[in-house]
Amino acid sequence: MYWILLSIAAVIITALSVAATYYLIKLSKLKKEQAKQVQINQQAWLAAQEELASDIRFLANSLVSQQCEITEGCLRIMVLMNRLDEKLPHQPQFKTILLHYQNTQDMPHHQAYKALNRKQQHQLDQARFELEDKHREQILLEAKELSHYAFNSPI
Repeated sequence: MYWILLSIAAVIITALSVAATYYLIKLSKLKKEQAKQVQINQQAWLAAQEELASDIRFLANSLVSQQCEITEGCLRIMVLMNRLDEKLPHQPQFKTILLHYQNTQDMPHHQAYKALNRKQQHQLDQARFELEDKHREQILLEAKELSHYAFNSPI
């Protein structure tokens, strides 16, 4: 009787050891897959960040070469800067771009602009042109700096 109990105990211990080994191997594989996925996600995120930086530089160069209107460039740059790094637009070297953005962000555009009557459109255009004339020189200097700006690596 004693040998039967020992045999049953040995079978149970062996079965538990096999199950524990199986789950340890499975856990190890899952950890490796998770680490690989984290690395893939990190590389994709870094690529997206670099693409944002490249787009900002492209827009800044477009402003400097006057291929883009001041207001449109500032609006687009600020959206991208906020996506890249929320602190970036508040850097002192980009204060005029931020100021121009803040002054023009609520102006209607696209369909909302088209819905305005001619007089309202003219008034809005005049206000925008005055702001552009007032800030043009400094915005172009800031855009030139932004086109060569070394964006901080997030990692």
